[in-house]
Amino acid sequence: MMKPGDAVRLTGEFLRNTGQAARGEEGRKRWTVVACNCGLCKLGGFVAVDETSFTGGRRHVSMSNLEVV
Repeated sequence: MMKPGDAVRLTGEFLRNTGQAARGEEGRKRWTVVACNCGLCKLGGFVAVDETSFTGGRRHVSMSNLEVV
């Protein structure tokens, strides 16, 4: 289970499956999990990270696509 303060990155499997393993910057990014009480995070399948999304809020990522570093 990931908790606030954990350093995370996208898994190699996710990057390969989405064609980002050999190109793109997503594979080089590292984030810190931040506390969030939104519906996505409360359900337990997603975590908020310390990056702003395109909508201006916190970026949320599925925990199944992340690994702790």
